[in-house]
Amino acid sequence: MLKHKVHEIELSSGMKGLIIDTPKTGVVVAEVSFRAGEFMLPYDKWETAHMLEHVLLGANKTHATARAFQAAIEQNGAYSNASTSVYDVTYEVECADFEWRRVLGLLFDAISTPLFLQQEIDSELSNVREELISRSNNHFRHLNLGMRQAMGMRALNDTERVERLENITRGDLVSHYEKTHTLPNARFIIAGNFKGEFTEAVDLIEQRLKLSNKGVRIPMPNETPESLAEPFIVRKPSVPNNYLFLDFYADRIYNERENIALHMISTLMTDTMYSRMFGTAREKGWVYHMFSGGASVGSATGWWLGAQVSKTNSQPLLRLIRDECIRLKSGNLNAEDFDAAKKHLLGTTMRSGQTSSSLVGRYSKYYVDDTIDDMNKLASLIKKITPEECIELFQDLCRNDTWGIGVLGSTSKSPASRLHSYTSEIFTSNS
Repeated sequence: MLKHKVHEIELSSGMKGLIIDTPKTGVVVAEVSFRAGEFMLPYDKWETAHMLEHVLLGANKTHATARAFQAAIEQNGAYSNASTSVYDVTYEVECADFEWRRVLGLLFDAISTPLFLQQEIDSELSNVREELISRSNNHFRHLNLGMRQAMGMRALNDTERVERLENITRGDLVSHYEKTHTLPNARFIIAGNFKGEFTEAVDLIEQRLKLSNKGVRIPMPNETPESLAEPFIVRKPSVPNNYLFLDFYADRIYNERENIALHMISTLMTDTMYSRMFGTAREKGWVYHMFSGGASVGSATGWWLGAQVSKTNSQPLLRLIRDECIRLKSGNLNAEDFDAAKKHLLGTTMRSGQTSSSLVGRYSKYYVDDTIDDMNKLASLIKKITPEECIELFQDLCRNDTWGIGVLGSTSKSPASRLHSYTSEIFTSNS
């Protein structure tokens, strides 16, 4: 993990953020995030947050057009982008450390003084349509969004989002901006070689990020996932194989140690060619690739498994998944498997935290609930995780009994129901 120190800064305006001092880097990375995601919007105006993200880093009081603003940002090779999730809208820049004041100042100006030019709105409306249509070809994404909907959480698939784009007006963007882009509702993370001196960075925020200081931090939604009594099926006759997703949910947000144990379970099950699920499936020739992961989702924590598999091998793969989950639930976790998973997780964690940008991503849980999990301690925490913690966490996940399975492809209800039946045995077994 890249050597660093993290400091929380709270401004008199109510804005809060992290400054990460990274002595061995020559770049500065900055993000400003607002609780302004799609969950706040009615379904017919769903794309308002996404459109706002596209338009905001455009024409503003210091640059007459989006093109002029981007030229100013990028003139020395700097990078800018923005993203929208169900919960947040986030703006980011990355630049060489010799020009961080200039680039961060431009970012703050753009956030503070957008012009919302109708011509740029019309252009971005078309660009967003192109983006969503291209994403609709991602079958895993389509399946995942459909399952979120089916399990009672806020989501629309990309086709539904395209259909609602024309509902968005300039007035919608301005209204959502004024409601959400306030200092108390903002969080920031800035990483760079500041040599322990943050006054300049704080002064720049206070001088150039000119937003309302009224209001409060908008809370996360209280989403409660619901189990699916039947498989969620997306029929696509042109897709010859099956795309599978299994979603498991706990009814609370896991703490740092529990999240590490959850990632250890993913490593154990799918993350290596010798893992208990994927390694075995590859050895038998059943599947080319599998994946799993975990994250907080609203007021819950989710753990998921995914695979693309032929219809012939779908049932053997699901039986393997069932059997390995039941083994773990019953406490069957030998020291050799656990130690191998721990070593792999430790190594990938250290490799993934070697840049300022990756560190900022590692601290993004701060946007969820102002939690600061010190990444300097992560390697030590991984080493301390025990097999018993992983077993108990998985048992807790199973006891919650909130789950679903989705199948996309040229399938039908009968074979999909068999896959659902295999999965249900994970939760009904007495192991």
